[in-house]
Amino acid sequence: MSGVADQRIGCEGLLRVGGECLEGPCWDGRTGRLWFVDIPRGTIFAYGWSDRRLERIEAGEAVSAVIPRVEGGEVVACRRGVATLAGDDLRLGMLIDEDISWMRTNDAKCDPYGRLWVGTMADDASPRSGSLYRISADWSRTTVLTGVSISNGLGWSPDGRRMYYIDSPIKTVDVLDYDPGTGDAVDRRVLIDTSEYAGMPDGLAVDAEGCLWVAFFGGGAVRRFSPGGSLLATIEVPDRHVTSCAFAGEELDHLVITTGQGPDSATGGNLFVARPGVPGLPTAAFAG
Repeated sequence: MSGVADQRIGCEGLLRVGGECLEGPCWDGRTGRLWFVDIPRGTIFAYGWSDRRLERIEAGEAVSAVIPRVEGGEVVACRRGVATLAGDDLRLGMLIDEDISWMRTNDAKCDPYGRLWVGTMADDASPRSGSLYRISADWSRTTVLTGVSISNGLGWSPDGRRMYYIDSPIKTVDVLDYDPGTGDAVDRRVLIDTSEYAGMPDGLAVDAEGCLWVAFFGGGAVRRFSPGGSLLATIEVPDRHVTSCAFAGEELDHLVITTGQGPDSATGGNLFVARPGVPGLPTAAFAG
C-alpha cells in the first residue's frame, strides 16, 4: 500500500441492519463467517461471506463481542461476563464485576497466543469506573488495568511484542510492551493523540504491515496510522458513529466497518466494507 500521508480510501455499503449499536466485527476463517453484535439489543449476528446469509441469535442481555474458540464454537463477551456459544446455545462461563449491576463488558479480543482480553464500562460511561481483564486458557482472570472509562480498541503488532489499547474519552491510542510468554502488558504510553480529529477513537484493527486502523465514533471515519503513530490514510464512512473495524475475507483483504446510531443520530447501525490495499492479520481464537 502507498505510504503517502492521509491517502483517501472509499468504502461502500455491505449490509443495512439498522442496529442500535453494531460492534465487535470478527472474521472466522474456519466457517467463512463474519461475527458482529448489536450491543444494547443483545443480538449476535453471523454473516456468511459467500452466501450473504445473515443469522441472528438473541442473547437475552447486552453482548459486545464474539470470538472463535480453538476447540470449536465461540466465546461471547456479554453483560454479566464471558459465555460460550455452541450453535445457538449460550452458556455463561465466567462472571465479571458481578456485584456491580450498572457495569457491563465492552470490547474484547484475543492476543495471538489465545488469551482473551475483555474490558468493562459503566452503563452511563462514568469516568474511571471500568477495568481491563486478561483471561487465560484455564479461565483464570487477571486484572490488568483499572480506572478505565470506556474500554475499547485492542490489538497486537505482527510480532506480538506490542499491545495497543484505547480508552475512548481520553482520545489517545496507547501502546504497551507485551510479553508473549506471560501475557504481561507493561509501560503503557501514548502512541497517537487523536484530539485533532473529529469524534473519539473506538475499535481498531492491525494490518500485516503493523499499521493500525482506528474507528472514530462521531467522526465518520476510519484512519490508518503507522506503527510510529503517523497518519497514513482515511476512510470516510457515510454513517457518523463508526464503532469498529476488522479484516475479513479469504485473503483478509477487506476491511469491514461497523456503525451505531449514536446519541444524536437516528441513522446508522450498518456494515460497510473497504479495500484498503493491504491484508490484515488472522483472527486469534480463544484457547480456553
